[in-house]
Amino acid sequence: MPLYEYHCEDCQQDFTLLQSVSANKEESRCSECGSSKVRPKMSTFSSKVTGMTSKTASPVTAKDLPNTKIFDLPKPRHVSEYQN
Repeated sequence: MPLYEYHCEDCQQDFTLLQSVSANKEESRCSECGSSKVRPKMSTFSSKVTGMTSKTASPVTAKDLPNTKIFDLPKPRHVSEYQN
């Protein structure tokens, strides 16, 4: 299941939810205050690049990234943790 990032208009918090791709994103609620006034944020993703061998490609580390704060995301929670 993919991670989706949101911003709450009421409490101004950013949060991450683990949701099915078939989940109705309009029913998402803030993990901090429970508000339904949330909007999706643009998120980063990774993908596997085929055709490269281990001889030509070395593993990427946090030091190789332009923005090392990408790893400072809050721990994702499953959407079911916020439903009553």
